[in-house]
This record gives sequence, C-alpha cells and structure tokens, in this order.
Amino acid sequence: MFGLEDMKKIVYGGLVREKETGAFTFSRMTVKQYGYFTREEDARFLVRMGCTAGICMDFYTDSGSLEFDYEISGMSDRDIVQLDICQNGVRTGGPAQKPGKDTVGSIHHRIDRDGHRWNRITVWLPYMSSIALKNISLAPGASLCTLEEGTPDGDFPGRIRKKLLCYGDSITQGYDALHPSQSYAVRLARYFDWELWNAGLSGYIFDAGLLDDKLPFRPDIVTVAFGTNDWNWAESKEEAVRNAERYFDKIMELYPGRPIFYFSPLWRKDTGVPTKAGEFRPFCLALLNAAKERGIETIDGYLAAPHKEDALADGILHPNDEGMACYSEYAAKIFMKYGLTEDFWPGWFACRY
Repeated sequence: MFGLEDMKKIVYGGLVREKETGAFTFSRMTVKQYGYFTREEDARFLVRMGCTAGICMDFYTDSGSLEFDYEISGMSDRDIVQLDICQNGVRTGGPAQKPGKDTVGSIHHRIDRDGHRWNRITVWLPYMSSIALKNISLAPGASLCTLEEGTPDGDFPGRIRKKLLCYGDSITQGYDALHPSQSYAVRLARYFDWELWNAGLSGYIFDAGLLDDKLPFRPDIVTVAFGTNDWNWAESKEEAVRNAERYFDKIMELYPGRPIFYFSPLWRKDTGVPTKAGEFRPFCLALLNAAKERGIETIDGYLAAPHKEDALADGILHPNDEGMACYSEYAAKIFMKYGLTEDFWPGWFACRY
C-alpha cells in the first residue's frame, strides 16, 4: 500500500496530502491564490482551482497490476468523470464517463508485462474535478522506482527533467478534452517528457494579482495563454492590453532569465461578432504585440488549431481532443525552433525500443 512518502516521490504537478481517512488529496494552487477570491460570485473560481489539472502519479514498476479507490468531487461546469492510466505513454485504462455517473469507484488495472520486467505507469488525474485516491497498491512483492532513480536494469535511465509551467484560462486547464492526458499542456509535457505544473484557471483573464511567487515550482519554461475571456470581459481593447502588459511584466519579474512564451487566443466560432474590445483578430494581434515589445516569445493561437466547429467540443470555443492535438503539435514545433529541446529524450518508451 502506498504511503504519503511514496506519494510525495511519484506525484508531479501539485502537492499531495493525506487525510485522516487515509485518502490522498491534491492541490496545484497556493494558499494566497485560494484567498484571492473573496466575493460570493467568484466562488466558481475556487471550485476550478481545486481541480487536479495536470497532476499525475508517474513511476516505474515491475508489478503486473495497479489498484486504487477513487472519489470524484467538486465537478467544474461539466458532468464528466475522467482519469487516464498510461503505460509507457500509451493510454491503457481509466474511466471517461460523460455524463459522469460513477463518482466513486475502484480501479483494478492490469499492467501488460509483454515479456519485460519494468514499465512506466502514469495516472493523469481529472482536469475539471477534484479527486481523492485511497488504498493504492501494486501486486504483492512488486517494486517501485522513481523517475529520478530510473530502473536497475538501465532500460529506463534516471534523469532530472525540465520543468514546464503553464498559466492560462480554461483551454490551458484542459477544457474540453475528453481525456486528461490529451489537453495541450499535458501533451506538450508528454511529448518532451517534461515535468508539468498546470496553473490554468477556467474563465479567467490577465490578472497579475493572482500570481504568487510562493508557488512551489521553479520552472525552466513558462507559457501564458490568456486573452479569449479578456475579449469578452474588457471594456476596451486598450484596457485588456494594459492588463496584459502588467501581467507580462510580473511574469518576467517572477521568472527572470527563463524562456517565456505567450500563446494568443485560438480561433472561436463567434469571432465575427465584435465585443467592447473590438474585432477579435485585431484584439489578438494587439496582445501579441504587447508580448513582443517585452521580449516575450509568441505563438499565434489563431494559426495553431482548426477553424472548424468539429474541432471544438462545445462548437464555440473549447477544443476537443483533435483540436488539442493540433494546438500542442504547433506549439511543440515552435519550442523545437527555439532550441528548448536539446536534451529531448523520448522518455515514454524504453531505450530498447
């Protein structure tokens, strides 16, 4: 049975705590960030902060099975139960129920040994709900190795991975990928085998006040992806740009010397209807220009994903798994262009393959 110390070694993307009941809970926001929203009408943001977006258990094992109990709570806007189990990068288990009926359940997952002793197992937790895990266990007598240790036979060498920190709104949090392993932030981290911390907050905007220098994660690479909600909320394009400028300045202050990328909004179906902030495309270009003026690298989201309703899960704004795949592939090409991946190692696969 996994204990708290075991969990601290294999949980990435957030902090893990053990309740008196023996259940493990997870968080990716700081106390200051939780305390930022005090108005009753902002309670929805507190629920979304509690979602376990980008958090995973990730380890090597020679076990033939993995078992645990789960309880889903704090669903955010969508009625869906989701959890992905991946073996050497391939999704092999976990529920994806829409509508989400079984919020309490048990997983009895068979690990396909395929003639090999060691496998890398990654369990991606939900991005639009909270989850508690309990009674996590491997087969009797099985061993566990951390990613930093690697496996004794050398098939999976130990390594210290680069760290990717993603700020943004609902699309960064993961909406509306069916599977948590398919959001663009997770896909980017998986592709380069980077350690991810997803600080995305659904429905939010450029707001430097929400940033906290006490976030327990020191990134090598930072991405920022706000703008689509600002286009709806801002009283003018100029107001939104000022908010973005303050945000960019704060990000650069928090992470000096780190590569910082700004992802401008993706295409959305309602771009033909101007808001108080004006037409959508000029609005996005103004945000890109604000980032460029500060030396922040930019990725033009308008060019990154399909301009088709069938790539949007809600038909308006949020990408489905296909849209997320296009977005992450476009971003990955930009990252490679900037030479961020010299130490790229396809860590999802054993060296023998």
